[in-house]
Amino acid sequence: MFSLTRQERQVILFLMATALFGTGIDFLVKRYSPERRIPSFGQNIGRINLNTAGPELLEELPGIGQKLASRIIEYRDQSGGFDSVEELKQVKGITVYRFEKIKDSLCIK
Repeated sequence: MFSLTRQERQVILFLMATALFGTGIDFLVKRYSPERRIPSFGQNIGRINLNTAGPELLEELPGIGQKLASRIIEYRDQSGGFDSVEELKQVKGITVYRFEKIKDSLCIK
């Protein structure tokens, strides 16, 4: 059917082996990447709940120190809890820039 030279057959075999190897590497990267290990049962997995988090947990957020964490808890206690993540903007010291950095790490349950 096809009359290929020995060199052409070797090139085709090399290309097929390279494609197979690349597919295997892609599979392994997707299978064992850190994002894959986190269960995705709900959208709030791995997020900090503003209504239950203590100061230590809040301080893990970028740009949130001890003082700001205590303001967040004080606001939460005075207002009876957060109704939305956006309400965090009402806390003194939470700028728009800081809020944008941390909003994806927060939730309200």
